[in-house]
Amino acid sequence: MVYTHFMDGSWRTACEKAGISKGTGPHALRHHYASLLIKHGESVKTVSERLGHTNAAMTLNIYTHLWPDSEERTRAAVDKAYADGGPHQGDLPTTEAA
Repeated sequence: MVYTHFMDGSWRTACEKAGISKGTGPHALRHHYASLLIKHGESVKTVSERLGHTNAAMTLNIYTHLWPDSEERTRAAVDKAYADGGPHQGDLPTTEAA
């Protein structure tokens, strides 16, 4: 009842004033917001926090297809790392406790 009143009253009026297409619900705007954050380079952690998801996995389950393919970036990172003769022993991360 409250939701119906909101959608038929306040929501519809606000959408008309904002020029938002009739029939657009809050959930569509939430997806739009998420897609804008992703398009502009926000991390999955940030998007997850802004949407109030319990964890980043939930965000990835819904929005993973929107993150750009990073094939070129990862290739460029490796090329750059090895451009000057490769990483030196001190540059490599370790997994052992120091």
